[in-house]
Amino acid sequence: MLTDVKIRSLKPSEKCTSSRPDKHSDQEGLQIWVRLSGTKTWISAYRFNKKQHVLTLGSYPDLKLSEARQANKEIKALLAQGIDPKNKKRQEKLANEQAKMFNDYALEWLDERQRNVKHRTYQQDYNRMQKDVIPNFEGIALKDVTFEDCKLMADQIESRKNTEGSSPREVTRRTIDLVGNILRRAKRERLIMVNHTEGLKELYPKAKTKHMKHVELSELPKLLQDIEGYHGHDQTRLGMKFLAYSFCRTIELRMMKWEHIDFPNRLWRVDIDNLKVARKHVVPLSDQMLAVLEEMKPITGQYEYVFYHTGMHQPYSEEFINNALDILGYAGKQTGHGFRHIASTNLNELGYMGDAIEKQMAHDKKGSIRAVYNHAQHLEERRKIMQVWADFLDLLRDKGEVVDFQTARQQIEKSFSNPTAASLSDIDSDALIQALLNKGLSFEDIQKLATVKA
Repeated sequence: MLTDVKIRSLKPSEKCTSSRPDKHSDQEGLQIWVRLSGTKTWISAYRFNKKQHVLTLGSYPDLKLSEARQANKEIKALLAQGIDPKNKKRQEKLANEQAKMFNDYALEWLDERQRNVKHRTYQQDYNRMQKDVIPNFEGIALKDVTFEDCKLMADQIESRKNTEGSSPREVTRRTIDLVGNILRRAKRERLIMVNHTEGLKELYPKAKTKHMKHVELSELPKLLQDIEGYHGHDQTRLGMKFLAYSFCRTIELRMMKWEHIDFPNRLWRVDIDNLKVARKHVVPLSDQMLAVLEEMKPITGQYEYVFYHTGMHQPYSEEFINNALDILGYAGKQTGHGFRHIASTNLNELGYMGDAIEKQMAHDKKGSIRAVYNHAQHLEERRKIMQVWADFLDLLRDKGEVVDFQTARQQIEKSFSNPTAASLSDIDSDALIQALLNKGLSFEDIQKLATVKA
């Protein structure tokens, strides 16, 4: 038999190896193994179904001799009842896991997910978890989650109606998917038998696609004037202007980074990571769009994103444009996405190349080879389209009324071919010199020109 004095004096023998520890017996199959490192581990050796087994009880001195003997007696008692102690231990571990609160398990799942997905995806899941999942599953054990619990969560999301009385259906469906992923993992780990979100999404079918609200052409001049006179944050006013000029998607505007702007070539290269589909898209920048970006530089130029909420330290939310339009009095009449419909319709009326317009709208089929490799298709025509559109909007805003399409096109294109000659007295001298240097002239050439003009 072992004693505490004897156990303390045990050291690895010359025969001890890393794979073959020294074994010292106590009684009734209780042993202490001394490893090459000097650590001492309690082991219970027993036979079950005519096979030899060993079960680790703990380490010495954390587990004292008296405690190890008691644990060994409990194992012998299980054997007397025909129970394999190893299975008993596994069952207890499983029971402990099943007794976990759903929210604790969900947060463990979320921590693991953070290591495997992009930050933006993780942030969306985190926000949904905090807003809709955790509050609805408070105090519910993982094994006790029911279909009714999941449906109650979905119904509470559906109860949040917008100004038009519609529910946030897409949010509902994505949150169901989130809970489903958590329960699917628990089912794989045999912690639950049923994933109670199965079939739940069918009760909340996708909402019918609606054309985004937009004003009629007759109301467009007033809308542009109202945007120009917006008294809220400058970022929001400039965001509405840029969206109108560019007719891009709102998510593209929100996720635009300064590194995506190619100022020398007057291009905005929309990063494909900003979109749900792999689509490259290039937007030529009109004079007006460049002017907006120049106004934004002092506000967010030191940050990664162009339209950046400096208070919240993150890009603006999905609704920042729509909220501003609501404040201007266009709730239910105009959305940020609606500028795309206005541009598409009226550019066609102005008579520009349909293929180029579609390309500028980024309407390529999702994931197509053509979409990836021909993103610069019709680029020169698109440059002209973007400038014409921006000039057209300025014309409507300044006149305060709708201009006949043919008259507008003639007036705008005339300004392209016959730009108004400016007097040298109206031009800043430093800007003029820099422009001449950019054209390749030397200081000597400029001095000669100045002498001739004099």
